[in-house]
Amino acid sequence: MIKAFLYNTKDAQKTAYIWNTWAAMLNSFQSVLILMVISRIDPVTDAGVFTIAFAIGNLMLTIGQYGIRQFQVSDVQEKYTFREYIAARSITSFLMIAVSLIYVGIHFYTGSYDFEKSAAVFLICLAKAVDSVEDVFHGRLQQKERLDIGAKAMTIRLLGYILTFIAVYIMGKNLILASLMAFCVSLLLCLILNFVAVKNFESTVTDLKLRNIKDMFIECFPLFLAAYLVIYIGNAPKYAIDAVLTSQEQACFNYIFMPVFVIGLLSRFIYQPLIGKMALLWHKGELSEFMSMILKQSGIMVGLTLFVLAGGFILGIPALSIVYGVNLEGYKAELMVLLLGGGFLAYTSFYQMILTVIRKQNWLIAGYLLGYVVFLLFGKKIVEYGGILGISIFYTIVVALIAIYFVLAILAGYKTRKKQVRF
Repeated sequence: MIKAFLYNTKDAQKTAYIWNTWAAMLNSFQSVLILMVISRIDPVTDAGVFTIAFAIGNLMLTIGQYGIRQFQVSDVQEKYTFREYIAARSITSFLMIAVSLIYVGIHFYTGSYDFEKSAAVFLICLAKAVDSVEDVFHGRLQQKERLDIGAKAMTIRLLGYILTFIAVYIMGKNLILASLMAFCVSLLLCLILNFVAVKNFESTVTDLKLRNIKDMFIECFPLFLAAYLVIYIGNAPKYAIDAVLTSQEQACFNYIFMPVFVIGLLSRFIYQPLIGKMALLWHKGELSEFMSMILKQSGIMVGLTLFVLAGGFILGIPALSIVYGVNLEGYKAELMVLLLGGGFLAYTSFYQMILTVIRKQNWLIAGYLLGYVVFLLFGKKIVEYGGILGISIFYTIVVALIAIYFVLAILAGYKTRKKQVRF
């Protein structure tokens, strides 16, 4: 029955877009949906802990994924075998869990986290480790142009995780228990669904060379570092606020910041199905069509950003106040600035993918590293002197500058490739 559900598709491409959209929505809105419930039961403590835990979990996920997914999907000549991709992901996922444990242990030992917060953060990091493991199998499916199968599996797993978390928290009002049960359900669904999903797509080449895994790590390191830095930058305002302001102010910021985070996640799923096609166009030297796809996608994202800004201006604060059951009057300016920042964040993510496809991922580091250092040096001070509005403006400016840098990097890569194609 599971195999029939996953494989029975008349139009694989159309089905992939439909199910990938569902998976994108659930992945992007899972924290929103869960936080909606938590904010009505414990709007300060548990809401703040969950939001920070989710931010840390996403940061740790960059270690588990190591930026390999985009590289794997665009590996049209299969430089590395599927078995080598699995071995690499096993190593990075184990490392992700180890780093998460060390991170939580240090904060618990120093007294900045109590037991409840430490346990909740670690369990949510474990749930993100499931995402990391699943990602390599879905990369294989997308590589074989069957993203529809992976999207179906991801949709069911995420739905199980969200519903379990919400149901257990409502019944027990215990963040640790809800995190634990949701993790168990997510892991079980991941194992069952993905074992069936990739069974018919196992590579006939079963070589596993340690040197190849080492080369993969070296080649994908810029992608990992870029992914780590972009997630850090995306959540940097939360870390700065957490160090300066109260839990209540942190919670209020997270309520208005959530749409920005959702925009960033959702944008990845909008352009993710294009990676394989764009890689083929670049490899074949069909540069006009390649650039046309970039311009078209950029235009779509401009339209979405304007739509979100208009919606945020008219309905943003009233809607968020209703959704979270908290009075957010007085945060309209902060919301609008952050939504604009969310648009720029979506662009940085999209242009990062383009630089990966054209194999200029080394150029990512300069842009993200600059933003990372700037936040480390000035983030806390900005919050101290400018409050939530100050850090919101600062965040938007930093992300916009990174997006502009990536545009210039893509144009430089395009000009170089154009010269190569001519000769």
